Amino acid sequence: MKQFIKKGTLTKYEKESGKLRMSGGCWTINMDKVNLESLKDIVYITEHYKYEIPKQWALNNGWIKEFRGETKLIVPIKYWIRSAISI
Repeated sequence: MKQFIKKGTLTKYEKESGKLRMSGGCWTINMDKVNLESLKDIVYITEHYKYEIPKQWALNNGWIKEFRGETKLIVPIKYWIRSAISI
């Protein structure tokens, strides 16, 4: 899906069904495509929710793993701040 970085925030649009189904649900950040050094926050927007997490919190609570040929930072949903999207 679409993603961009603006003022230190990585924003990515995903489908709610795109969560990894491990540890009760996880979002993944592709380390091959994103330079975490320049980031402060990470935001994922789905059709139902907005998920937010500070980069340092993601690094402290997630783990890095090779997944489908890409290096991913995997962060369980329980560490993200989730808010409903108004339609």
